[in-house]
Amino acid sequence: MYSKNLLFILFAHWFLWAIFINNLFELYFSKKVLITLWVLFLFYYFIKRKFLYYLISILAWFFIWILISQNSVNTMISNNNYLENYQKKSYNYELLIQDITKKEEFQNSYQATILKISDIKYKNTYFNINNQDSNINRDIIIKVPNMYKLQIWDIITTNTKLYLFQNTPDFAYKSYMNSKNIYASSNLNSVNIIDYQELFILKKYAISLREDLLDIIYEIYPKNEAIFLWWILLWARESLSEDIKNDFNRSWLTHFIAVSWFNITILIIFVSYSLKFFPQIIQVIWITLFIIFFVLLVGDTAPVIRAAIMWLIWYFILVSGRNTHSYTLITLTWAIMIFLYPQSLNYDVSLHLSFLAVIWIIFTQNFYKKIFNKAPEFLAIKEALILTFAALTFTLPLMLFNFWQVSILSPIANISVTWTIPIAMLLGFISLIVYIVSPILWELSGYLAWVLLKYDMNMVHFFWSQDFAVFEYDFWEYKSYFLTLYFMVSIFFLLYFNGNKKEVTV
Repeated sequence: MYSKNLLFILFAHWFLWAIFINNLFELYFSKKVLITLWVLFLFYYFIKRKFLYYLISILAWFFIWILISQNSVNTMISNNNYLENYQKKSYNYELLIQDITKKEEFQNSYQATILKISDIKYKNTYFNINNQDSNINRDIIIKVPNMYKLQIWDIITTNTKLYLFQNTPDFAYKSYMNSKNIYASSNLNSVNIIDYQELFILKKYAISLREDLLDIIYEIYPKNEAIFLWWILLWARESLSEDIKNDFNRSWLTHFIAVSWFNITILIIFVSYSLKFFPQIIQVIWITLFIIFFVLLVGDTAPVIRAAIMWLIWYFILVSGRNTHSYTLITLTWAIMIFLYPQSLNYDVSLHLSFLAVIWIIFTQNFYKKIFNKAPEFLAIKEALILTFAALTFTLPLMLFNFWQVSILSPIANISVTWTIPIAMLLGFISLIVYIVSPILWELSGYLAWVLLKYDMNMVHFFWSQDFAVFEYDFWEYKSYFLTLYFMVSIFFLLYFNGNKKEVTV
């Protein structure tokens, strides 16, 4: 008899496999895979004469998720086909601003939902895009001159042309953007704000608070350090310039400019300490609400939701006093994310890297603890070495196949910067609170935070400038072969480390 934990992991993996296969090949091929599995499973049953119930259940589960995945695929195809009718021709659009994605010197980029489209010849005749299918949302990226100060809740009208995304030989850009329900882009010369969407009060307050905090950070810190703190504390991705992004990419320190568990950890520690004298049920309710508010504050994107889901699950398990297998927690989070964003399983590299990094840290950190047993504890050098090598060993090939470059100084760069990030985030968070209460008292915590942020930026630029350490190679022609080999080797090592791991709990 299988344990509940093993059954859950087994069914979750089949769920992920069904989504992956159907996203890649669609229903026609998926049916062939299903028939093949039926034959193989029945053949196994006739030999072993056991586990028939489990075999039938797994195959039925697999088939159900193939059909659900196909619905997601059909939605993407329908959206692309619909918008293709309006591509490269001028029409009048009514758009709802959903998010700001980038701030530049002369223009800003926004994610917007198409509400209505009308022919330019018949300005008073609108075709409500939702009449075709009320369950389909079609988002686009628009670039607007920064003379127009748009808010996230604004409804605007404009006359423009749409350009659907296209896949390129070296990057499935269309598939990647479609996985986020974004289908086209457009450059707007003029806009007219006609209305606004009423947001529920918590989200509206979160948006306003976020803008106020960003203004304070920009006011009290120099530009580059302010932008860096924006990112690591509030994930203000719209303010990060391409130059800074490239510096982090080339030095292989990009993972520091992403929402991580530490952002939410700071929040939970702060709230837990503030509520430690209250009953546990009150603490659970308030911490849950604060995590939800944090998601609204930094933006409900996939990385944010992913971190929030993992922390909430872990926190509820911790409060209940139960132990759980860490891999089960990761699998549950992964399954929830794929349920919310089915196409991301195939096309979102950031999703792959974040989960693989966590998985390999869990299963290989004891192995690296033995290797770096005598490494110094000073400035968290030993911890940085363990986490860096555990995360990079099996994610490095995936990054090389997708980004075509790797820095051989990456472990040193990570060791140089890792210890500063939590302190800089914490001091930056404290400095905001202190500044709001008393700007005069801010100077000490703000100065210490600035020193660390300045140090980080200098380290990033230093490792970026070491051209000799960056290895570049275009694997595109052989990418599928290398990826297949990579996942086969990964599965082997995952089984090996799992088999030698006596206990994995959170």
